[in-house]
Amino acid sequence: MRLLKQLMVSVMLLTLALESTAYAVDINQKDPEVMVKELSETVVSEVDKQRADLETDPQKVKAFANEYVLPYVDTPKMARYVMGQYWKQASASQQKAFTEAFTNTLLRSYAKSILKLRVTKIVVSKMVETRPGRASVSTEVTQADGNVSTVVYRAYLNKNDQKWFLYDVSIEGISMLLNYRKSFASEFQKKGIDEVIAGLNAKNNANQDVLDEG
Repeated sequence: MRLLKQLMVSVMLLTLALESTAYAVDINQKDPEVMVKELSETVVSEVDKQRADLETDPQKVKAFANEYVLPYVDTPKMARYVMGQYWKQASASQQKAFTEAFTNTLLRSYAKSILKLRVTKIVVSKMVETRPGRASVSTEVTQADGNVSTVVYRAYLNKNDQKWFLYDVSIEGISMLLNYRKSFASEFQKKGIDEVIAGLNAKNNANQDVLDEG
């Protein structure tokens, strides 16, 4: 289960990363299919270019993701979904604290596992509008060892700025968000909101693998 979660986070963020040293890329957020395609094409070459440098300092990977990935991923929306029924039970401060801890969880998982993936090819299929303001973009990801996975990204349209953001990824039909939600539901039930947040923060601060639940 832990490896599956790491793979999901890594593939999602791998295909969303942007280069940090050469030149800025103006990513089109007006069309989710174009957005995924442009980001994917950039990262396949850029991660390999910077791999040696990133391997020497995991914090550079985290900084890389924090600066160039998160603008295209709605982590607050992800956190709300992951908390499920506990989101409404939580106070505003607890909601904020969990969102920050969950975001750091994703970043730390990315820093620990992204360099293990070697993607050689990503084929982006046409977008499917599941309902107004919601879409899915299917991709076929090929790794260096020949393994091919179907990865589907879910996106929504932010009506305030009319930009698309990604909030979930499914690999071979298994949703990352649903996986997290099931795992955290058990934790919330057993420990309570504050203890779950404290546990995530402790693992993040200790530079440990924060995805070992479940």
